[in-house]
Amino acid sequence: MARKGVHVGHQPAPVKLACDAAKARRRVPDSSCPAVKQACKTLAAAKEETQHYAAGLLAYGGLLFAAGAAAWSLPLLFLVFTAVCMPWRAVSFYRNKWVFYLIDFCYFVNIATAVFLVWFPNNAQLEALVYALADGPIAGALVAWQCPWVFGSGEHTVSVLMHLLPGLAMFAHRHCTPSGLRGWQGIAQYAAQLLHGHIMPTGSVPPASYPQHTWLWLVAAPLLFYIVWQLLYYLVVQVLFRSFILRNGYETSYICLARRAAKNNNFWNRLVRRGSITRRLLVYGGLQLLFTVICCSVFLPTYFSFPLAVAYQVVKVVFPVYYGSRYQMTKVPQHVFLKGIQVYHEVHSDMQQQQQQQQQQQAEEQAAAEAVAAQRKAAEAVRLRRSCATEAACACPPLAAMPRQVMA
Repeated sequence: MARKGVHVGHQPAPVKLACDAAKARRRVPDSSCPAVKQACKTLAAAKEETQHYAAGLLAYGGLLFAAGAAAWSLPLLFLVFTAVCMPWRAVSFYRNKWVFYLIDFCYFVNIATAVFLVWFPNNAQLEALVYALADGPIAGALVAWQCPWVFGSGEHTVSVLMHLLPGLAMFAHRHCTPSGLRGWQGIAQYAAQLLHGHIMPTGSVPPASYPQHTWLWLVAAPLLFYIVWQLLYYLVVQVLFRSFILRNGYETSYICLARRAAKNNNFWNRLVRRGSITRRLLVYGGLQLLFTVICCSVFLPTYFSFPLAVAYQVVKVVFPVYYGSRYQMTKVPQHVFLKGIQVYHEVHSDMQQQQQQQQQQQAEEQAAAEAVAAQRKAAEAVRLRRSCATEAACACPPLAAMPRQVMA
């Protein structure tokens, strides 16, 4: 096939054929270029973030579907979540020196909820106690601490679910779970039903029960549970392991909250930070106790009213989603902008380093070439001297070969 081109002056214009375009498409960029390396890293990070976001959306959609279509399954979902995420969090916190977060109040309440659902599902006193803790201070922390449900972050998703699922599980256990799905025996029976293809659990939902001395188990027992935990937390963090925490740089909830409060510099920070360390700890513990009392007071009407309990569960879901959307609109663009600046500086420094390496390599190659040229010149000079010496020896014969007359 002949190439066709337009001639301008004496030079023909270059013409690209289909084969040339195919060759151009098959060219692979140089993987050693810093920009290419950074682009590959950015694409890999974006892919991973997309996968995390999809997993977060799946968890959110699955939770809403379970709450609307099969509310009786919420206790099972909570138990599965606890069995999977508790060990994962323990390993993750151990690696990041966050292991003292595992003695926070929410972990104790999650464990108490799991123990009640598995071994004491029909104990009305423990139900009132655990329900007050799960839907009281633990659920109230979602609003008080403005916990955002960021779908692309596994840490945010697990944190929100740890504060959200215990109350949902206790609500479903009280109002929606049939008798054939309560306790470890009911769970084992339901697992056998699933093996035979039966999805719906057996039995009917028993009416909500109220313990004797209701106010004792709804108010006094949760506060006693909180006080015992607070004393245990103080003993572990501020007495037994205080020097170990400060020496090795471990994080605790008190340190984290103090840092956040100092950053915001609000009224609560100024109130807590006045005076000595003992006063700070007492004020901090007193404020947490007051927060627990307020949350339990908000929970009490929902314990006696099913419509109020349903509305409260909706509020618990709406607030984290709202905080998460606000986080996506404000924090994520800032992180992307800062990440872009960081990537620019990294690429710029990598390119400068690569240019310096190329210049150094060129200088070394030039020095090597000059050394080779000098060796060649020296070898040529030696060869020329030897050639001249040989020619001189041929032009002047030895003395023994000269005629005797000349010698005489």
